[in-house]
Amino acid sequence: MGYRKSSTCVGRATGTPLTEYNSEAEAEEGAIHARLAYGHDLIPYHCQRCELWHLAPRARQTPSMTCARCTGADRQPKEAYETEDSALRRAEILLSERGIRLRSYRCPYGLGWHLTKASW
Repeated sequence: MGYRKSSTCVGRATGTPLTEYNSEAEAEEGAIHARLAYGHDLIPYHCQRCELWHLAPRARQTPSMTCARCTGADRQPKEAYETEDSALRRAEILLSERGIRLRSYRCPYGLGWHLTKASW
C-alpha cells in the first residue's frame, strides 16, 4: 500500500495526522484492513485540501460538494449536501464537536441542501 501520515490534514477528534492514500483503491484496502484487524467501520473519501484520500468513520460521512451558486455570510461558497438527512447529520456532528447550532434548508437553485446559523 502507498500510504503515509499527512503533513497537512489532521483528525478533528484526535488532532493527529491522518493517513494519506494515493488512490481510492489504496484507501479501500486500508479500510478493509482496519475492519478486519480492528473492527473499525471506515470509508474512503477524497480530500479537497490535499487532493489525496483519507479514511473516516462511516457514521461521520456526509457527502457534499461546493455549491456553484450560493455563498455564506463570509462570502465563501457553501457546501451542498445531496439529501436533507446528510445535511442534518452534518449539523448534529458540528453541534456535538463545536457547539454550533445549524439548521438545513433547500438550495434555492436546486443544488442540494445547505446549513445556516440563521433562524426563520
